[in-house]
Amino acid sequence: MKKIASAIVRFRYLLTALMILLCVPAALNIGGTGINYDLTAYLSPETMTARGLKIMEAEFENTASLSLVLIGGGDGDAFSFAEKISAMEGVMSASYDPLTGMKAVDGEEWRLISVISDAASAERVYDGAEALLKDTPHISSGAVREGRIIRKSMNDEIPQVMLISCLIVLIVLLVMSRSPVEPVMFFMCIGVSIVLNMGTNTIFGTISFITFAVAAILQLALAMDYSIMLINAYDRMLENGLDRAAAMAAALEMSFLPVSSSALTTVAGMLSLVFMSFTIGFDIGMVLAKGIVISMLTVFLMLPGLLTLFTPLMLRTAHRPLRLKGKHLSALIQKSRGWIAAALILLIIAGAILQTRNAYTYTVWDMDGDSARISDTFGRAEAVALLIPVCGTDEDYARESAALREIADLEIRGRKAVSSVYAMPVTGEAALKSVDADAAADMMGTDRGLMRAFFALLGIDAPIRGGELVKKAEAFLATPGGWLVPAETKKQIAELSAALSLAEKTFNGREWSRAILFLDMSYTDPGAEDVLDGIRKIMTAHYGDRWAMTGGIVATDDICTSFSGDLRRVGLITVAAVFLIILLSFKNAFVPATLVCVIQGAVWVNMAYSGLKDGSVFFMCYLICMALQMGATIDYGILLTENYRRCRASMAPWDAAAAALDRSMQTVLTSGLALVTAGFAVGKISSVFYISSIGTMLGRGAVVSVLLVLLLLPQMLVWLDGVIVGKRPENRAAGETGTA
Repeated sequence: MKKIASAIVRFRYLLTALMILLCVPAALNIGGTGINYDLTAYLSPETMTARGLKIMEAEFENTASLSLVLIGGGDGDAFSFAEKISAMEGVMSASYDPLTGMKAVDGEEWRLISVISDAASAERVYDGAEALLKDTPHISSGAVREGRIIRKSMNDEIPQVMLISCLIVLIVLLVMSRSPVEPVMFFMCIGVSIVLNMGTNTIFGTISFITFAVAAILQLALAMDYSIMLINAYDRMLENGLDRAAAMAAALEMSFLPVSSSALTTVAGMLSLVFMSFTIGFDIGMVLAKGIVISMLTVFLMLPGLLTLFTPLMLRTAHRPLRLKGKHLSALIQKSRGWIAAALILLIIAGAILQTRNAYTYTVWDMDGDSARISDTFGRAEAVALLIPVCGTDEDYARESAALREIADLEIRGRKAVSSVYAMPVTGEAALKSVDADAAADMMGTDRGLMRAFFALLGIDAPIRGGELVKKAEAFLATPGGWLVPAETKKQIAELSAALSLAEKTFNGREWSRAILFLDMSYTDPGAEDVLDGIRKIMTAHYGDRWAMTGGIVATDDICTSFSGDLRRVGLITVAAVFLIILLSFKNAFVPATLVCVIQGAVWVNMAYSGLKDGSVFFMCYLICMALQMGATIDYGILLTENYRRCRASMAPWDAAAAALDRSMQTVLTSGLALVTAGFAVGKISSVFYISSIGTMLGRGAVVSVLLVLLLLPQMLVWLDGVIVGKRPENRAAGETGTA
């Protein structure tokens, strides 16, 4: 460590210049990272949803739904607009049902037009529909609208969150630092590390919108204490009379263990998310872990040059910082004779029990006002795509029709589950119906004698499926004999051919056919799981395992199924990795055991409180915040424990605890306040549920962790002094007195 510290000090200005220069290409590269707003992309490949999506992407164009509600007007207006929207490119269907699609709301009639389009055309269809209805009172909802609202919210809110957090951190640093120059160097250092992290995210291709929203602010909060540790160590070395270079070398040597241990435990917490089956954990974990490593390297390689360069200015502008006396807190803990620690241990036990009873939610109605009003009025139609082996024969379509009839008739708890079905046997019914010459003439409005002659011309002497008839007619029209067919008949054949082509394109692929169901419920509704189980039983009875299903409600069910495994996996990996890193740093198994117990206790208390306060906990927030809180706030325990062990070389246990608190409190409270501020700022300002929930829960967790580290850990270090520090001959008597 001494050699590395000396080398860094020797080349400190070159290293500082290099880190700043690296920011230029990184800043230019930030825009090269794509932002993914589709959370289903992070489902495990083994889930039913992922299987279904893979088939959909290979065989079909993905679909998007749009709901348009006309306020006022009449049925004629709704039918007219539906017809015009149906004619737009990319629209698969646009329908209005006067029986179910009209509701009276506050004395006005609302009429619902349901639109299904291919996903590639969804933006264009939405804009076209809004333009068509611009002079008509209406509201709308759909994935395109909600996606635009999320993007706008993020663009508006992320700068606000960052600005507010930076201002609060700046105020804290100005109050607690020795010079106003120190916060400037801190922000230069953290700014460089954030730019480097964001600029290198292109290695992932895309990152989720959640990661993009929280990465920078969490990097600021999580890595703040690294800079504070080095600055405080450097200040102490200067006070001891060392010159700038020697003081920095000594400060670096002193800071390597606590900073690297803190960084590695945080990285361990982040990387535990990589093992989630819902792979947004990989996305968030990798980006934040990379950011922590970059922040640590920036502190070691860039900050020494800045500190030594600006030392004269720091000394000229020095002021008396706000000193938070840990000795007073230590005296309070000691006078309590263990009652404070006992109460906190009971709180942890209660938290451990209560958090096992938490209710979890797996889907979020994170909708704007218009979308919520439509959902409340007409119900939330959840689209589900069923995929089966491609249909080509009458027997195939008969089997599909039978399965769909059973699904359409599903009733759960006395409630009809499926509101509508779109499939080839339904939408393309005319193409699948077998017709003879007379039936075909009636269908097309043509003279029966002419149609019989046309059938004879085509060589058809038995009933034939409508779709096959159209194909044979088209083939005949392409021959020289096609001129015999009247122009009106040609037009009708062309219209039928276009309808058949759309139906085939929509519902039949090369190897798979699909049907689209709309369920009149969301996953949070009673009986939703029973509906999905009912569909599975029907499809398995007809198709064995040769089928798949996908959709938002299916994805939610897949996530729910994998959550318990993810919870155990992330928790065990986080604890094991943190334990191992601290063990390697301190070479004493009781140190990581003690620290993990304290911070895991803080996690349990946080999760129990969140469950009691909010009624339920969103599963993704639980997993992410569990890893973040453990990985980030255990740094405080590492710092306090390291200071305690140093002080025990010459002090009795309670004196060492008081001195350790005195040395650590400034850093713990400064860093903790940054994490609390960042968390609650994100929670308060962001209107996107996923992001605000992560922020709020992380802010609560930081509060609990800081309190347990400052109030419980000193007592535990004294209680466990014999195994954490061991008996020191020169302090045996003092140690016994102090422990008593």
